[in-house]
Amino acid sequence: MDDQNIIIYDWLSFTYKTNDPYYIVSILGMDHIPWETTKGAHGYRDRLYFNCISIHYNGRDDMGVWCEMSGQGCRAFESLSSLPEGCKWEMLFQDIRADHMHITRLDVAFDDHTGLLDINRIILDTRMKEYVSKSDYWEVLESSKGQSLQFGSPASEVLIRIYDKAAERNCDTGTHWIRCELQLRRERASNFLNLVHENSSLGKTYCGVVVNYLRFVDPDELDSNRWRWPIKEYWGEMLCYAEAIKLYQAPGLEYNLDRCRKYVIGQAGNAISAYIECVGKEKFFHELEVRTYNRNPKYDRLVQTYKALEI
Repeated sequence: MDDQNIIIYDWLSFTYKTNDPYYIVSILGMDHIPWETTKGAHGYRDRLYFNCISIHYNGRDDMGVWCEMSGQGCRAFESLSSLPEGCKWEMLFQDIRADHMHITRLDVAFDDHTGLLDINRIILDTRMKEYVSKSDYWEVLESSKGQSLQFGSPASEVLIRIYDKAAERNCDTGTHWIRCELQLRRERASNFLNLVHENSSLGKTYCGVVVNYLRFVDPDELDSNRWRWPIKEYWGEMLCYAEAIKLYQAPGLEYNLDRCRKYVIGQAGNAISAYIECVGKEKFFHELEVRTYNRNPKYDRLVQTYKALEI
């Protein structure tokens, strides 16, 4: 995992009043991808699917098509799209604007790998009410996947979520990976992309929206207006760091292959190594080839993805 702090697009969902799903495939620059035809959702009868990118179609006449890209789908788009390197997102958003497509959800995330944010400190400051927010709703969650906090209800047009991504991904001990995620819906999502286009800076736009909706602050007993209280040092450092990121930085598909590698080498590595020492590499690889097993779709998708990279 790269230890550089980055800003990424981590979810995109949009609809378009066309009944041709392959038009969406075309603007994604993914005509060469081996799309799978499967069952649709939310009133759509069919969908094209590849690596967490879904293009739903065949709904009512007025439904058009619906494209949804999860975080993994966004990474697949960045790595596999035939659009020019360095401006894939810009070109996609240009087409979305030009065709008056309707964005239903956009997630933008700042990933801290260098220790700017301390999830325990942020949770404590939240419970101590040392913050100001446009939303009255907040919650703190703790589970086997780590700690997280959220400002804004699930139905909000703007929602900010901060969580321990390293714990969620079960990363190696000592890995620092805190994500501050901005989730935007409908008009707020479109407005955000318009601002990115005007500013020519994802970082500047991200920081402007975040600081407008949420600030962690140091109390000032002499000032009753909490919005005038000084921003806490760690929050200011995070915003300054993020604002300085002028160009979008794509992490690529290594996020997904890295999880496979950690399982094979980290969890199963000792058993594999011991078995090879006992029977030899030749017999080991022969047994891999002739074994009978039920294929796991997630590994099939990983192989398809990397074969597509070679096209």
